[in-house]
Parts: sequence; C-alpha cells; structure tokens
Amino acid sequence: SLLWQGLERLAETMRLLAIALTLSSPLSGAALENGLGRLPPMGYSTWNDLGCNNVGADSIKSVADALVARGLDKLGYKYINIDDCWSKHRDAATGALVPDAQKFPEGMEVVSKYIHDKGLKFGMYTDRGLWTCGARPGSAGHEQIDAQTFASWGVDFLKVDSCNAPRTPREAMTQFMTFRDLLNATQRPIFYALCGWSPWYAEVGEALGNSWRTSRDVNGMRELWSAVAINSQLARFAGPGAWNDPDGLIGSSPGSRVMIQPHQSRMQFTLWSIMSAPLIIGANVLAMTSYDVETYTNEEVIAVDQDALGRQRTILWENCPERTTDTLIALAEQNHYPEPPQCQQLWAKALLGGDWAVALVNWATEPQEVQLRLANLQQMGFEGGADLRDLWAKKDLGIHQSLFVTIAGAGGSEMYRVRPRRLFV
Repeated sequence: SLLWQGLERLAETMRLLAIALTLSSPLSGAALENGLGRLPPMGYSTWNDLGCNNVGADSIKSVADALVARGLDKLGYKYINIDDCWSKHRDAATGALVPDAQKFPEGMEVVSKYIHDKGLKFGMYTDRGLWTCGARPGSAGHEQIDAQTFASWGVDFLKVDSCNAPRTPREAMTQFMTFRDLLNATQRPIFYALCGWSPWYAEVGEALGNSWRTSRDVNGMRELWSAVAINSQLARFAGPGAWNDPDGLIGSSPGSRVMIQPHQSRMQFTLWSIMSAPLIIGANVLAMTSYDVETYTNEEVIAVDQDALGRQRTILWENCPERTTDTLIALAEQNHYPEPPQCQQLWAKALLGGDWAVALVNWATEPQEVQLRLANLQQMGFEGGADLRDLWAKKDLGIHQSLFVTIAGAGGSEMYRVRPRRLFV
C-alpha cells in the first residue's frame, strides 16, 4: 500500500540520517585514503576451497604455483589470501599473533616471500572480535600490535571478520575505523576488506575500507540468490577504491569445500562482473576443470568487471517477485534461505567509452526464454538497435533491435557486450 511504502521510505531516511550523524562525530576521523582498489581486486582465497582444516604453508605455495602456471596472474588474479585458521595463540611476551606451527612451521614471513617472489600479493585474515569464526585469537584489544605484525609480514590484503564482536553499527564502525587508522599508520599499502555481512556497511563503506561484505556466506544457490538480491540494491555506494563485496567465487571443480554446478558458477561470475564485485576464486586451482578454467580466464568478461569507469550496475528488467532487503536480512539472520524464485532478470552495466554489458539470467528450474528488447536497448541509449557480441561464445552477432534467448534452468546465464551501431561508408 502507499502507506506501507511511505513508512519504508521514512525508515530508510532515518537509518541514513543516523549513520550520517555517526560519521560526522569525532569517531569518523580521516577516510581510508590508501590509494588501493581502483579496480575490484582479483585473486584467490582459501575459505571456499580449503576451509579451516586444510590451510597451511604447503597448500598455499601449491596454490601460488598453480595460479602462475595457469596464467591467471597475467589476467589480474594477484592476491593469494589466507583466510581463517592460520593462527594458534599469542606470544606471551609481545602479545603478537603466532602462526600455527604445524601448519606454518617456518613462520609467515617465508610464505609471504614465496608469494611475492612469484609476482603475487599476499593476503591474510583476522577478526575484530575476541575470537575468529574458527575459534582462533581475534584482534579485539590487540589492534595496534596486529596491524604492525601484518605490515612486518608484508601483507598486501587484510580481511577483518566480525565473529564474536559487537553487532551495532556504532560499535562495529568504531572497531573498523580503529583498524583502518592503525593500518594507515604502518605506511604499508594494505587493501582493507571489511566483513560484516550486512548491507548497511555500503552506506559508510567508502570511509571505512576498500571493500565490504554486503551479505552472509554464499554456499549454494539459495545463498547466492540472497546475496545478489541484496547487492543489487547497493550500486550507488560502489566505485573506484570502494566496492560492495557479495562474497567470494564458488567453482565446480572437485576437491573444494564448497561447490556448485558448472553453469551456476558461470552465472555467479557473470553477475559478479556486472556488479563490479571482487573476483576472488574459491575453487580448487590445483585440479581445476576445463570448464572452470574457461570461466575464470574469459578476458572479455573480466574486462567488464575491471572496467575503468567503475560503475556497479543493477537490474534493468525482471519478473522476479518483489522483495525487501530487510526481509532478506532477517531470513539470513535465521540461516533460512528460500529457493531462488521462478523468474528471470536482465542486468546492464555502462562501460567506459559508451559500450554496455548485458547479462541475462534464469533463476527458474526449467529453461526459459529471456528477451533483450528494443525498449531495453533504448534505456541504454541505443535508439535504433545495437551491435551485439556474445562474450561467452566469443562471437559477434551483428546489429540487433532485439534478441530472444533460451537460457538453461537453475542458474543459466548469457552475457553480451552492446556497442553502438557502426556505419561504414
């Protein structure tokens, strides 16, 4: 009803006002201003692949070897990020974090050097709470020594999680800002990735970090729908140096802790590129299937994600049911993720130079026809049709005023580059 819509707008206004007042308080300090993340970061993280039990120096070195051997580094995948479960305890004398001696017998500096010697960047993980999600020591009360430790180890990327930590926006922002300023004080450029699993971070993220998680972990298609539905509402907050992060990529290669079907993994990659999201691989790069290799090495799709204009775009057309971010968040808080709805979407993203990228996705269980209509092209500024290129088939399709495509069910997708009509004399 109109009354309900009015109340929702009022609630949104009050939330933004409260956050603005918080940021204008003495808590806010200086912005991040580290000059990093002008494009969404690309790399690999251990969490979706190795999880907690299998992370260690040998596995990290093997990942770095495989990443370079496959040429992924040449495509922009530079970060090798160690997620949770690397630490054991704190040094009794200094209070510094100590790596698990069984997993990292030579210490973290050796791993850092190995990664850097390959021309890659080294990423690590901590938590703003007393304990990490994997019950390792967190950084609460030890922020200064931890920031100095990470800098001394040559860390280039730091993910700060939010398990076992205060959940209110003011307390969370205070902790994240403290870490932000201490990282800046080390004078080492460190990409600062916040992980608070909530869309409200987007409203203040640019002042806090280089990226921020907007939803909870993606472990399958249900969570994927939730993450995409939430992140689609946040495009206005993202841009160079500051990115919405709907979570890492999930592959279909065997051996990873988390996997989805090959075509679903490709749909995720397509949507992440349209949303200018970080492209952090969570697949088994040591035994990656040819399909996953084809997905993650498609330079034309990567170029959409890495476009210098830096605009996250969103849904141009859909027949999906109405939903609210608050409802999606409430369900996620209860760890309840409904099946994706039986619907389709058309996403569009403006690119530097006047081209657009378009993604057609099918969330329904059965194949469905999805249409790119002339009206959609006109919304992008192409009045008389446009020149289309299929990015996954790597094939020019010629001039079209519309396109009708049957897309596979349960996570099928197609992606196109839309260019102005080129007239030759």
